[in-house]
Order: sequence, then C-alpha cells, then structure tokens
Amino acid sequence: MAGSRDHDRFQNELGGQLERIDDATKIYRFALGQIARHLGAEGGAVILRKPVSGELQTLGWGEAEQGWDDAIVSAFLDLRRPELPRNEIMAPILVGGRASGLMALRRRGGTFEPGEGRFLARLCRKVAHEATLREERRVNRVVDQIKDTTVRELRPKDLFYQILHGLRALTRYDHSSAILIAEEDAARLVLHAEQIAWAKRKSDRIGRKIKVPRELRTGLRRATAIRWASFGRAKKGAPQEPPAGARDDASHDHEAVARLLRWGGKRDEAAEGAILWAPLQHDGELLGLLKIAARSTGALGAPEAAGVERVVRHLASVIHNARRALSMEERILEAEKKHAMADLARAISHDVKNAIGAILPLAQQAREEIETGTAKTEVLAQDLAQIEQSAQICQRIFDGMLQLARSESRPSGTASLTRALDGTLSILGARIKRAGVTLEMKVPDGLPEVGTSLGGLEQVFLNLFTNALDAMPAGGRLKVQARQAGPRVEVRIADSGAGMTPDELKRIHEPFYTTKQEGFGL
Repeated sequence: MAGSRDHDRFQNELGGQLERIDDATKIYRFALGQIARHLGAEGGAVILRKPVSGELQTLGWGEAEQGWDDAIVSAFLDLRRPELPRNEIMAPILVGGRASGLMALRRRGGTFEPGEGRFLARLCRKVAHEATLREERRVNRVVDQIKDTTVRELRPKDLFYQILHGLRALTRYDHSSAILIAEEDAARLVLHAEQIAWAKRKSDRIGRKIKVPRELRTGLRRATAIRWASFGRAKKGAPQEPPAGARDDASHDHEAVARLLRWGGKRDEAAEGAILWAPLQHDGELLGLLKIAARSTGALGAPEAAGVERVVRHLASVIHNARRALSMEERILEAEKKHAMADLARAISHDVKNAIGAILPLAQQAREEIETGTAKTEVLAQDLAQIEQSAQICQRIFDGMLQLARSESRPSGTASLTRALDGTLSILGARIKRAGVTLEMKVPDGLPEVGTSLGGLEQVFLNLFTNALDAMPAGGRLKVQARQAGPRVEVRIADSGAGMTPDELKRIHEPFYTTKQEGFGL
C-alpha cells in the first residue's frame, strides 16, 4: 500500500494533469487509469448518471471493467453507503450537489486496506471539481450561443424555437420545452411554441389557451424566481421544493402553476416527471412563461435553474423587442396595403373611366340618330358591339375585384392556379396593355389544385405582376409559365425590366428594404 506522502504527491500530480484536459469525459478516463494504477487495482470503472434522463454510462478500465453490482451502484448514486466486497472500493462523484457518477476499483486476488476507500473519495472530489469547471465552461459557451443567436432573430416564431433549441443544449431536458405568452393581464396563457424532445416531432398544441385560475393571477404577475416541481416519488437527494434562496414575495402556489403546465401523459405521450418554469418579465410586465419538462421524477432542480437564470432576462428582453418589431411591422404592412389598394384603385378607375368614356358618346349618338330617323342598322350594330365590349371590360374588372375580396375571407384549402391567374389578369389586363407590355402565357390545362387559398394565390400574382409592370415603364415582355413538377406545381414569372444588381439581390429578404420610391420593403 502506498504511504501517506505518496498519496499526497500523487494527488498533487493528478490535479496538475487534470487541469490541462478540456473535456470532462477525458478527465474521467484519464483519472480512472491513473488512480487504478496508483492503488494497485486490476480493473475499474467510472459510472456516470446523466443529470436529467438518469441514464447510466460506464467508462471502463483494465480487466474487471464490467460486472458491478447494480444494487450497490444504485445505492452509491443515491448517496447511501452499502457494504462492499473486500476487494472493491467505490466513491461518489458529486457535481452541482448531485451524485453525477461514481468511481469503482477492483483487485483480482487481494483486498483493499482500510483508508484506501477514503483516499479514493478525496481523489473523486478533485475529479468532480475539475469536471464541474468544465461543465461551467460548457454552460458559458451555450449561454453565449443562445444570446448571439437570439439577438439575430427577428420574427417571434423563429425566435421562440431558437430559444427552445438553445435551452435543450443548456439543460439537456428529455421531455419538452415551451413558451407561453400571457394575455389579458395573466388571465390566460397561450402556447406559442413547443419543442418535444422525446418524440422528435412538431407539437400539435400550438395556439392552445390555458385559463389561469383567479387566485393565481396576482402572484403570477409578480413572480420573478425560477421554480421547479416533481410529480410522483423523487429520487433520494433530488429536490422537489425550491430552496429558500429561490423564493420570492409572490403568494401563489408554484406547484399549482406546475400542475397547470403539466399536459403530457395522455394517450401515447410520455408524462412529465418534473417541470421547471420561469417567468418572462420585462420592466415589471409579465410577457409569459418558459416551461422545461423532464420525464424522470426529480430530474430538474437547482443546477438547471441556475443555467436558465443566466439567460432568462436576456430572453425576456429579446422577446419584448421582437414583439414590438412585429407590431411595428404589422402597422407598416397595413399602411403599405392601403397604399397598394389606393394605387390599384387609381389604375382600375382609369380603366373603368376609359371604358365608360367609350360607352357614353356612342349611346348618346345612337339615341340622337334614332330620334332624328337617321340611324343606319349597320352603324348601330357596330356601336352596340363596341358598347358591349366596353361594358364587358368593366364587368371583368369588377368581377375580379369581387372574387379577390371574397377569396380573402375564405379559409385556406385548395385553389386552381388557372383561376387565380385569370382573376389577377381580369384586374390588371387593361393596365398591361396600356403599359405596352406583351403577355406570354404558357399554362397547360389539367394542372392539379395547390394547397392554399385562392385569394392568397391571387395576391401573390397581383404583387408579382405589379412589380413587373413597375420595372418596365417603357414597355416590355412579361412571361408566365407553369408546369407540374412531381407532387408540386411550379410557376415561373419573368419580365424584361431593369432587374436588380447583385447587391440589391442579396437584400431582397431584408425587412424594410426596397428600391421603390414609394413602399416599405415588406
């Protein structure tokens, strides 16, 4: 057996060697081999327990890396001290106040002397310290990534899922996470985003509204602390109640909120064994709640809350700014719609005025010739044909406008591409001719309907055709081609206008960017 001085020297040398290793798993492997050789073991293992899922991972060394008693391993991970065979020693590895694993050593023929188990525990504390530092570095990297990614996002939907994706890397949750937005002064919570980790599928609960009981609303609005709760019987050492430092002055029952957020476990869905929730507060206003769920009871606690605490204020601020940007964008979109409708109304009124302008003099002349008896049948027939043609132009324009208005109010379903093109051209046809633009249509018969609303499709074509006309003020050529491409329908629209420079093309998806003198770039 090595002496006390040898042990101290070895511990110091081991500490220096571990400090140069960046990866936590490599720390465990290296430490296991060094410690096993120092204590004269023929075999050993580091058995790690994943913090949220509870799954075990074994890193073995030497001849006897397998065959460890499951009951003894489980007892050590629950911070109990079971009796061991004389040829084995074990010590827990504590990270963040939890037993994240243990180190076990075995001698093939001999036994371990008294005190060697305590020395192993000392070494495991050093290993755990180094592993904790690596975990802190990992958390720091993830926090920086979350902040960097969320700052770049603009639209709330994309932003919300970026947040949930980052939180999974941060906390390693294995059930789900969600963002709920508070409405009507916390009278209800609306589910805006949910990432389901265990099923790897899109949530079908988006838009779900959760009524908050009246007795919880005041406390929920004032909540500032991150809370967690477990359902069922927790593992020994897994906290179900927040420690005193995590409590605030809110009077609401945090377990009642956790139960309100627990909607899993129905049909074939896994149930939440633990839930962590954080209020999203900005300048004293409750924006909503962040929910993180794990499948194992007691799997979420202080370490996960500490990680979420690092980013929750930043996330609330980013969500607040994104919602303000969206509100501003919606107002600008409404203004641009009004501008576009006014422009469209001017164009239509011009075409209708021209058509009516042709009708009136012909009708007046025909009436006068009939009254004076000078009317000629052939001339009258020609005038009536021109009157009919002008009236049909007006009818097509108004039919197209009515069709567009009716289609906007209908729910999305399927729509005919040909019908959408015909409706759009009934509105813009006269303007296309007046602008000196030649229209080339290559749309085959029998194209399948596409999955969208007719009004939405017509608005797309209306925007594209209008943009094309704006790009060809001196006339030109507008080509519309359509074809079936597998299960899809492909439409190509091209014009002979000025086009865009490479620099302009790079910015076409940038909100508020436009090359037009009048417009908002949305």
